[in-house]
Amino acid sequence: MDIVDPRVDPALVPTGSKAVVIAEHQAEYRALPSIRTPGGQVITRWTLSDEERLRVLAGEDIYITLLSHRAINPLYATVGPINWTDVERGS
Repeated sequence: MDIVDPRVDPALVPTGSKAVVIAEHQAEYRALPSIRTPGGQVITRWTLSDEERLRVLAGEDIYITLLSHRAINPLYATVGPINWTDVERGS
């Protein structure tokens, strides 16, 4: 999977959301473009290669590995953009 700039329609994110790059100056990690919302959501965007898309179509699962030595935060995965304002409000 490749990282994609997560810019989305501003109407889908809460007012005050900001584009940030996580680990931008940490050589041991890949820079991760993201959007941070005032309520604490961090939105990232990924794209699958053609081979990965075929594997998913054939029934292969997607695995997400969190590199964390602390408490693990909740994870919310979607296919395509959603209205993150609703998610932040708990709708």
